[in-house]
Amino acid sequence: MKLHPLAKMTALAGGSIMLTAVPSMAQAEQQDKVERIEVTGSHIKRIDMEGASPITTITAADLEKSGFATVGDALRSSNLNAFGSWGGGSNNSWGSQATVQLKGGSAFHTLTLLDGKRMAKSPVLDGGAANINTIPMAAVERIEILTDGASAIYGTDAIAGVVNIILKKDYEGIQLDARMDRPTAEGGDSSNLSFTGGLDSDKGHLVLTLEHYESQKIKQSDRWYTRPFLLEGGDANDYQDWVNISPTGRVLTQGDAGGWVYSAPFSNADKSCADVYGEQFLGVLNDSDYPGDTLCAYDYSRAAAISVGQKRNNTLIHYTYELSDDIELTARAFWAANETMDVSAPVPAAISIPNGLPAYTTAEGLDLVELVADPDAGMNFRFDTAGNRVAEHHDNIFDYLLALNGTTDYLSWDFSVNYNQYGNFTWGTGYQLKGATTDLIGSWDSDSNSFVGWDPRDPHSPMPQGATANYDKRMNATYLDVSGGASFDLFELPGGISGMYLGAAYREESLDSKVTALAEAGQIIGGNGGSGGEGERDVKAVYFELVLPLLDKLELNLAGRYDDYSDFGGTFNPQVSVKYNVLDPLLLRASWGNGFRAPTLSDLYQGTSEGFGYITNYLNCYAEGEDIDTCGRRDYAPTRTGGNEALQPEESESYNFGLVWDITDQINISVDYWSLETSNLIETLDPDEIVKTQAKLWQAADALGVARPEVGSVYAGASLEQRGNGRIDNVVSRKVNVGLSEREGMDVSMHASWDTQVGELKAGLSWSHYFKYKSTHVNSGVRILGDNIAGREGSPDDRANVSLDYLVGNHSLSYFGNYISAQTSWDRIEGSWDPDAGQTEDEGRLFEIDSVFYHNLTYTYSLPWNDSLSIGVTNLTDEEPSFKYDGTFDSDLYDIRGRTYWASFRQAF
Repeated sequence: MKLHPLAKMTALAGGSIMLTAVPSMAQAEQQDKVERIEVTGSHIKRIDMEGASPITTITAADLEKSGFATVGDALRSSNLNAFGSWGGGSNNSWGSQATVQLKGGSAFHTLTLLDGKRMAKSPVLDGGAANINTIPMAAVERIEILTDGASAIYGTDAIAGVVNIILKKDYEGIQLDARMDRPTAEGGDSSNLSFTGGLDSDKGHLVLTLEHYESQKIKQSDRWYTRPFLLEGGDANDYQDWVNISPTGRVLTQGDAGGWVYSAPFSNADKSCADVYGEQFLGVLNDSDYPGDTLCAYDYSRAAAISVGQKRNNTLIHYTYELSDDIELTARAFWAANETMDVSAPVPAAISIPNGLPAYTTAEGLDLVELVADPDAGMNFRFDTAGNRVAEHHDNIFDYLLALNGTTDYLSWDFSVNYNQYGNFTWGTGYQLKGATTDLIGSWDSDSNSFVGWDPRDPHSPMPQGATANYDKRMNATYLDVSGGASFDLFELPGGISGMYLGAAYREESLDSKVTALAEAGQIIGGNGGSGGEGERDVKAVYFELVLPLLDKLELNLAGRYDDYSDFGGTFNPQVSVKYNVLDPLLLRASWGNGFRAPTLSDLYQGTSEGFGYITNYLNCYAEGEDIDTCGRRDYAPTRTGGNEALQPEESESYNFGLVWDITDQINISVDYWSLETSNLIETLDPDEIVKTQAKLWQAADALGVARPEVGSVYAGASLEQRGNGRIDNVVSRKVNVGLSEREGMDVSMHASWDTQVGELKAGLSWSHYFKYKSTHVNSGVRILGDNIAGREGSPDDRANVSLDYLVGNHSLSYFGNYISAQTSWDRIEGSWDPDAGQTEDEGRLFEIDSVFYHNLTYTYSLPWNDSLSIGVTNLTDEEPSFKYDGTFDSDLYDIRGRTYWASFRQAF
């Protein structure tokens, strides 16, 4: 069931979610006595937080009442993170990371700030985004989310919006917090401890926060849906009807001399693969896609994890001091150290055995099947004898800020220096050295009439040492930012005095991301995540903001920023916004602006890496007079990928129309319609596309009788080479600016509160709906805009959060709901079309991925000694992920922890 009509959500809530409470627009009677504050999306301090661009505020209390233990979990559950985002899953080089992705865009299109300054970007993410796993929950005062483009204010990355983490600055006293989370299913236990201490004086504030958090991994075998299971109505003897198993267990792969047959390594009819190789092996199974083939499949869920185990330690010191009546000093130091343990199943690999293996019976009575000698003969082998792959990620962040803020009779000014460094080291064990296993294979000894050496078919034949290898990485990113500016009044207008801000910034960036030499050369099997490259650059910027109160209730805002990069050049990005108070409680707003994302240093300078695979040889088909589009010739050849120094920035154009209405003093609503178009998106092309484009170019040139152009004339940096016999020798695929996307949506937020004789009641709703989400793909050098995929698999067109809070005396009860709408799959249900009636598969019924509604409850009792006790449950109804047609699920969208009970205690002094 899709939750689309807004009335269905208002029936549940009747207001806006606590995470998106809309501040009142009621003007203070004496504005000159109200302190002006700087809000996200502007350098000019204002009296009213409600501006021409939509901002959602999440307070520390909101985070606690929602039931989440970390900032990352809370942000990823927000309706504004509509299509989900990476949350630190395993079997991935991003295992230690978590991201937020506003408006369904890339994580690289959401800018994350720490007190208005750029948060350290992670080199694991190629220096393109911040790792929100490093944000300490105890240090957060509030989070402001700007859901509008803001490159005119902040520069690069602020395409889809900005997440600004505001830290505690004026706390006085001591606060101790402890929390434990325990899921009802296996794995995922977590706990955290924090200390916050603050000193306050007439001149300044000092706040110290320490936090420790740790969580256990969840193994794939801990959840039924990531363990092997048979599809409904499936054949237990057919590999194709199983989910969550690998075909790379123990399989002989015959070459041409053996008829290209794949088979289990033994022929004993009374033995199963589990009997021979261990309980983690399944079969012997058939393969209906290749009749006659058999295999011993592998249950990787017994070893591999779904989520990683983590330990995080954070320290934050924030100090402010009034140097004089007009000048304030701010100093901040932040350190984060994360340790992440990512466990994957043993390496799956293909062993080349050109000399073949003889058929014989082992001493244990195992009848081994012959592998016929052939250059293409081999064995698909799971190296369970070498142990699991384990990647230990160590992330360390250092962030230092020194700032001065001052005022004079004529202006307010600011100056800051911010330095941050993000280092990551990964120690990876349990991997395999490419090709080394071939040399370890034994042979038949005629003299002793026995097999001598390692026989990979025989479980009692020990594998010699010499094939295992490490997959280690060292990554480091640094940023030095110096910025300053001044705001001042200009002239009188009918609506008041106009104001202006002028600023300038200088930034230095560096990236040094390397893997071991063997891994870089593609000689380590089973690893992931290559070198990000090495490079550095500087950025100079000037920017302005202009506030023009044209009429008493009409305000026009103009902003612009010019950034000059030492690598690709300069870019100017303007923004125009307006807000109009039709009535005191009713505000209309609109904005338009351009944005950009600079290519990362990894995009530009990533070293060349080589990977082998099958590539369609369209050139050979064309040379032989065959149709290019239906070409079936395939060559096994390397593709060389890497950065491209010719890249230009990604660009965007966005606009927003909205209203904010204070219906009463207790009820308000905001509605914002937005559109975002991104172009020049940086992508890595498939090698097939490069070869096909080259073939089409030759075909067109030959038809015109002109010289054949190279594919690099269409895709900068791309090239290919052929051997003398027409086979592909190699393809070079550099990153290129080629993609485009179009998105449109609407964000609705409502908030209501009532004071009654039996307590205070608050209710809320926040709803995001997507009207359009389109992106391009390329075919033969032509960019094609695809169909609207809003509401399709992985792109839910509705996300909603609901909240209810009841407070009476020392008691509070809170509810938080997180809704993800149903999605239409790309898969058609087998048997839903009738071939006898002339129907084709395209007329079959598409599979529907179910909607999910998660429910969290929190109860807090405030004790009389400045302490409180909270208990709660997240995912109260123990909702499982919604599954695709093939039984898998989108881990970026859905919870895998299950129902989790938690308890916390706070003591303040």
